Amino acid sequence: MVETRTPRLAVGSWAWVFGPYAQRPVPLREVAQLGRAMGYEGLELTGKPHAHPDLQTTGAKRRELTRQLADEGLAVASLGGPVGGGSPLVVERAAYLESIASYVEFGVDAGIGALRVSSGRPESPAEDQRQQERAFERLADYWRAAADLAAQAGIRLLWEFEPNQFASRPHDVLRVVDAVDRPHFQVMFDLSHAYVVSVAGKGLPMPGAPLAGGLEAFARLLGSRVGRLHVADTAGETMANGGSQRCHLGQGAVTFEPVLRALQIGGGGMIGDGWWTLDLHGESDATLVARQSKDFMDRLADRMATHA
Repeated sequence: MVETRTPRLAVGSWAWVFGPYAQRPVPLREVAQLGRAMGYEGLELTGKPHAHPDLQTTGAKRRELTRQLADEGLAVASLGGPVGGGSPLVVERAAYLESIASYVEFGVDAGIGALRVSSGRPESPAEDQRQQERAFERLADYWRAAADLAAQAGIRLLWEFEPNQFASRPHDVLRVVDAVDRPHFQVMFDLSHAYVVSVAGKGLPMPGAPLAGGLEAFARLLGSRVGRLHVADTAGETMANGGSQRCHLGQGAVTFEPVLRALQIGGGGMIGDGWWTLDLHGESDATLVARQSKDFMDRLADRMATHA
């Protein structure tokens, strides 16, 4: 009999930094205290003002960062950006890899094993086939080199595709990951973004037809390429900037259990590295929504374990 392992639940610290919190971000120590009081096991860290090579500039300061979080009973699931200093489609290669190296050094110093990267967009829209091909080739080239740097330190790069960023349609995501072809480069599968690009058919370089089979088919398409799960819900709409419009868990169109079962790889029912991270944006009371979401995620994890 295969032992079913339970996921580790984390929350993204950006929920208390951006949107309504932009003028007065909540300090990381306070976010950690809130997270632990709600029962989360870890945090995914955003960049400034929480964790950034320009803020914690020495190994001692970085170790102190994770020690303080450990004192609150929380692990660091990953560190976000802008890892690479911006979009690999805009930043010059040497500067991008220099930024990657600085984040890898941060990860080594702080004991953080994963970094989140984004594709962003070209400065000018990639409208014709040749422009798109060059953008695909550039992404793969930059990320191969970046993954090789990270691998030397045992750190993984997790790409969070988004509908308003390049190469976000399902087969384009697959194409990029397979072109990079590095074990330390994986996909951060955000359920909201994934629904918008696979069911609603939105994404860049241009919208496409919905994927036959929808969200579950997208999950199976990527399979073991998924290294991390972001838990979020959506009705399939996008915001003014083209990003996926989220709603509270269970109030959108995401079919959680079927897609999570499609993402489970191998024995034990694990998805990626075992972290499920709540991804909140724009909530005026992030603490209330994070608490309600934790209850939803607990019930979801229990149902997944019961029917494994």
